[in-house]
Amino acid sequence: MTEAVLALDVGGTKAHGALVDREFRLLDEGFARTAGRDPGLAATLDLAAELLERARIAGTTVRAVVAGFPEYVSNEGVVTAHEVLDWTVQPGEALAALAGGVPVRIASDVKAGALGELALGRGREHDGFVYVSLGTGISTAIVLDRTLHEGVRGEAIGFGEWSVPAELDPEWRGNLEGFASGSGIAARYLARTGTELAEGGARGVLEADASGDPVAAEIVDTAAVAIGRAVAQLVSLLDPPAIVLAGGLGSADTRLARGIRAEYERVASRRPSPPPLLPSGVPANPGLLGAAALAWELATASEAAPPPAAGPASREERTA
Repeated sequence: MTEAVLALDVGGTKAHGALVDREFRLLDEGFARTAGRDPGLAATLDLAAELLERARIAGTTVRAVVAGFPEYVSNEGVVTAHEVLDWTVQPGEALAALAGGVPVRIASDVKAGALGELALGRGREHDGFVYVSLGTGISTAIVLDRTLHEGVRGEAIGFGEWSVPAELDPEWRGNLEGFASGSGIAARYLARTGTELAEGGARGVLEADASGDPVAAEIVDTAAVAIGRAVAQLVSLLDPPAIVLAGGLGSADTRLARGIRAEYERVASRRPSPPPLLPSGVPANPGLLGAAALAWELATASEAAPPPAAGPASREERTA
C-alpha cells in the first residue's frame, strides 16, 4: 500500500500542492492561482480536493494534511490575520472537512519553508539559521539548535513589519514589506509611473530594470539596500550561524538578490566573521517540503497517541 501526506504551500499568487511520500518524493502535484486574495480559499480548497481524489483513485492512503499559509498563524494552528488571503472559515476546519478524518494542521508558510530548509537544505550544514523568505511578501523564521523558534503567539515571523531607513525615501511611511517585497516593488513602480507592466508584479519591474528603465532601477536598488541592511540588523540582534535567502525572488539570480547580498556584506563586515548569506539549499519549494515534513510528524504522532478514554457506560450498556 502506498502512503503519502498532502502538503500545501499557499502563497499570494499561487498555491502548490503535492502528495509526498516518506522519502520526500512528490507522487503527484498540482497548482492553483490565488492572485486576487483567493476569496473563501476557493482555489486552494479545490486544489486540495482534487489531490485527495487523485490519491483515492491511485489507491494512495493519505496519512495527514499540512498547509502553509502566508498569514500569522498561532501555535495551535489558528490563522489570526487576513493580510494576504480572504478566508471566511478557518483553513484548518475547511481542510478537515475534505480530509475524511485524517489529522490536519495549518502553519505559517515561512515556518514551513524553514523546516524544509532544516531537513533538506542548509540545515545539513548549519544547526541554526535565520530563514528570510522574499516573494510576494517578506518574512523570516528563526532556527536555533535545530529547533524552530515559534514565539509565544506563533508570530516570530514579522520581519516585514520593520521600518525603512529614511534616506532611502524620505516620504515613505510604510513598512519594509510594503517597500521591498514583490508586491511592494510592483506597487511602488505603479505609483511612480502610473504604468501597468505587461509582465505584472516585481518580475515586470526587474525586466524593466534590465531594459534600462531608470525608475525601475531606483526601486530595485532601494529595495535591495533596505533588505540588506535589515538582514544585517538581524545578525546584530541574533548572531546566527547563517542567513538563508529564499522565496521566489530571494532564490532567483537577479540584480535585486545580488544587491541584497552586496549591502548585507557591506554592513555586516564591520564586525569580524559575519555569518554567510546563503541561497536556499533546497532545489525546489522548501515551503512545500517543510509542510510535508510537518505532515509526516503529525501522522506519526497521531499513530502513537493512545486512544481516547472510554466514557461512562450508558444505562443500556450496563444492563445489556
